Amino acid sequence: MDQAGDVLRQSAFIGWWGIELVELGAGTAVVRLPFRPQLVRPGGVLHGSSYEVVADVALWLAIMTLTGEEQMAVTIEMKTSFLRGSTSDITSRGTVTKLGRRIVFGTADTFDAAGSLVAQSTLSYVRALS
Repeated sequence: MDQAGDVLRQSAFIGWWGIELVELGAGTAVVRLPFRPQLVRPGGVLHGSSYEVVADVALWLAIMTLTGEEQMAVTIEMKTSFLRGSTSDITSRGTVTKLGRRIVFGTADTFDAAGSLVAQSTLSYVRALS
C-alpha cells in the first residue's frame, strides 16, 4: 500500500483532486474523493467528472496490484452510468476483470458517504508493450 500511496503523492493530477487511497487487494483498489465546493455543479451535487476520476484512479491502482507500477497503462475507453447525485465524499472500488497482455478490462462501483451506489463504470486500459 505504501508504493501505491507514493504513486498518488507524486502525481500533481491526483493531488489537485485530493484523492486518497483507502484499500488495496489483488486486482482491486478503493479510493476516496473528499467533497469540496469546487467540485459541485449547478444543482448542488458533485459534477460527473468527480465520479469518473475516482473510478479511473481506482482501476489504475487495481491494475498495478497485479502488474507493478506501469506509467503507460492508460484508459482507452470508459462508460459511466450516473445513478444518483452526491453531496458527500465519494469512494470507488475498482476491480480488474481481465488482465490481458495489451488490454485490461475492469469495473468500478462508486458510493457516497452513506454507502449508496451513485455510479457504475466499465473501463478498458491499454498497456505498453514490454
